[in-house]
Amino acid sequence: MPRGAQAAIEVGVAIFGFDANPSVASSRALHVLTVHRSLPRGEVGTRERFPVAAARVAAEAGVDVAGRRAGRSDRLHLVGLDDEPGRGPRTVTAWYYATAPLVDFDGAGAWSVAGRGLRLGAGDAAALRQATDRLRQDSRLIGGAASLLGDVFTGDDLLRVHVALHGGPEGSDRTFRRRIQELRDGALLRPVPEREVAALRARVPRFRSPPGTGGRPPELFRYAGTGVENEQLVALRARRSA
Repeated sequence: MPRGAQAAIEVGVAIFGFDANPSVASSRALHVLTVHRSLPRGEVGTRERFPVAAARVAAEAGVDVAGRRAGRSDRLHLVGLDDEPGRGPRTVTAWYYATAPLVDFDGAGAWSVAGRGLRLGAGDAAALRQATDRLRQDSRLIGGAASLLGDVFTGDDLLRVHVALHGGPEGSDRTFRRRIQELRDGALLRPVPEREVAALRARVPRFRSPPGTGGRPPELFRYAGTGVENEQLVALRARRSA
């Protein structure tokens, strides 16, 4: 950079939430946090690390994505850098994405459906496209899909995530549910202990049988993966012949 030239260093965050309510169309289930029709963003402070700045910007918008350790967040994923020369001072923005529960909160931000009707500035729109592409890639793995649903979810919740982000599973819904059973048997999906189930069903309507059906309520799961896992959510594992 020529002597005397200055650049503003910023971070921006695309924070995704997912509406798992079965009555909501899949095309409207994915949400993103916006602040006055923009994605949350702000300048990086002196000697402030980029992930710390991104977590701070998210918190100012109303969502906590900070990690357990100071200066670290496993929920923040670097998407890329955006260099905006413009007419004024040059701005370089490091863009991240994160996932968070789709709940009401106190903050400057608001949830917006991440669809064609969302109007953002050119820079934010490009960053959102990149972040959504990265989310789609990550959500093909169980951990990435589960991160959109919170601590407890059902097999049908995972199916709704896949339909919303990828247009449906490869094969039938029945094949997808067989895959969920394989993941359960392989201990990547851990059934919620019975001592917790009654309270969860009382709080969350989709965890119960649909009214008037008398059917069996869905099994509740937690994601049990640790570290790096390569289990695809859709493809059934090839079974070796005896």
